[in-house]
Amino acid sequence: MDVSERFLQTALDGIHDCISIVDKNFQIIFVNEAASRRAGKNWRSLLGNKCYAQLWGKNTPCENCVTGKVFETGKPQQIIKGTMGTDGRKYFMEHFVFPITGKEGTVEYTVEIFRDITERKVLEEEREQQRLELGKRIRELRHAYEELKSLQNQLLQAEKMASIGILASSLAHELDTPLATISGYCELLAEDIQDENLLGRVKTISEQVIKCQKTTRGLLDFSRKSNCERKLCNIPNLINSILSLVEHRLIIHKIKLHTTFNDQTPSVLVDGNQIQQVILNLVNNAVDALPQGGDIFIETRVNHETKSVEIIFEDNGVGIPHEKRKHIFSPFFTTKEPGKGTGLGLSICKNIISAHSGKITLESRVGSGTKFEISLPL
Repeated sequence: MDVSERFLQTALDGIHDCISIVDKNFQIIFVNEAASRRAGKNWRSLLGNKCYAQLWGKNTPCENCVTGKVFETGKPQQIIKGTMGTDGRKYFMEHFVFPITGKEGTVEYTVEIFRDITERKVLEEEREQQRLELGKRIRELRHAYEELKSLQNQLLQAEKMASIGILASSLAHELDTPLATISGYCELLAEDIQDENLLGRVKTISEQVIKCQKTTRGLLDFSRKSNCERKLCNIPNLINSILSLVEHRLIIHKIKLHTTFNDQTPSVLVDGNQIQQVILNLVNNAVDALPQGGDIFIETRVNHETKSVEIIFEDNGVGIPHEKRKHIFSPFFTTKEPGKGTGLGLSICKNIISAHSGKITLESRVGSGTKFEISLPL
């Protein structure tokens, strides 16, 4: 080895990357110390042998070998390979090859540089994983923010509805006295009028006033704060008394109400005001599900096997999509358009029925209607 060769050998041996020079036949004509260490052989024994056999333990040129491409194209090539080590870990090797040309410009040799970039790749993968995790957290925070914003809007809507309820209660209370006065004067007029036509008109006024009184008093009874006092109540009577509040709404929406009450239905120990709240919520939901009109069916029956009174509310409306049914009793979840529901009605219904040791279940088919079934223990 002359001085220039020793100088080149010494210089390249100081580099930690594996460096080798091969000819067109893939024969090694030079290796540095790092490459010979990787091969586990003395550098002299590697010279003149095939690079793929000595350095990579293969019988043929490596798959996707960039050294061959350098000889073909005359241009530098680069590739990153992932290999599985004997310890079960994955290692990454960066393979960079550039040509050495002869006098005629043809590629005579190639210089191969192999660099272990496992640590760098691991860091890159960790950073990518952290980036993905950060993106996931940001999406979760954005979703939580949207939910919080929606919750705030729903709470404002619920507060608005509560205020409207108080206003309606006050209005009903204020109307009750003048309606009673009108009704009293109608009775007095009826006693003095002899003309049948006039008498008929006065009676019509009296009947309409009684209807208004019935509605306002029902509203007062319903809005009156409940003290959670339970007493024996007849369920059909509770249903009939609360239906007067929605009678006008049913007519406007062209909805026919069908009731089937079991005459033998025994009284149950309940808070009548709370049960009426459940009934009103379910009827109003059924009305909302019938934008083009339709039918609502209410039935009571006695289940002797479970020793309970059952109330069935069914409509032939739009129904509830399958994916939304599991959330239907969740607070602030609504299938209605924004501004048309707070998402609290069915949640309150379930809480009331559960507080009475009862059950409320749902059956629904999109386009065919919805059925709620309530079971109250005797």
